Amino acid sequence: MSNPRSEQRLTGDQLAQELAPPETLKRIITEDTTESIQALTATAERIGSRLARYVTTSQIRNIFGTVRAIEQDVKTIDDDRPLPLPVQRELQMLRPKLAYQYGRVQGRDDDPGKAEMGALTKILSDSIGLVGADTRRFRNFVDFFEAILAYHRRYGGRTN
Repeated sequence: MSNPRSEQRLTGDQLAQELAPPETLKRIITEDTTESIQALTATAERIGSRLARYVTTSQIRNIFGTVRAIEQDVKTIDDDRPLPLPVQRELQMLRPKLAYQYGRVQGRDDDPGKAEMGALTKILSDSIGLVGADTRRFRNFVDFFEAILAYHRRYGGRTN
C-alpha cells in the first residue's frame, strides 16, 4: 500500500498550514492557558519531527541564536511592559534572516528540503507577527521555538 502523503508534494506554505494552522499558532503565541501549553508541545513535536529529515540543526540554531540574544535584552522587562523599539526591530529583522536561510536551500518550492525550510520560515515569521510589542507573547514565542529545536534534535535532526 502506498503512502498518499509521500506522493503528495507540498510547498512550504502548505506544509506550514498542515503542521501549525493559523488558529493553533495564534493560541500558542497569544494565550496563557492549559490548552495553549498543550498546543505548544504537540505542535512543536509535530514540526520538529517533520523537519528532522531535511533541515539541519545548524540552520535552526543560526536563527535561534539570534532569538536567545534578543531574549537577553528582554530578561528584565516585566510581562506587562511593551518590548522596547530596538527589541521589536531586532525581532522583526529575523523575518528577512529566515527568508535568507530559505533562499539558500536549493531546489523547487515543493522539494522536501526546500518545503520543510519554507514551512519553518512561514511558521516562525507568522509567530513573530503575532508577538508585536507584547513581552509575554515574545516569551511564548521563545518557548515555542525552543520546543521545536528540542523535538528536532529528539527525532534525529540532521547535524550537518
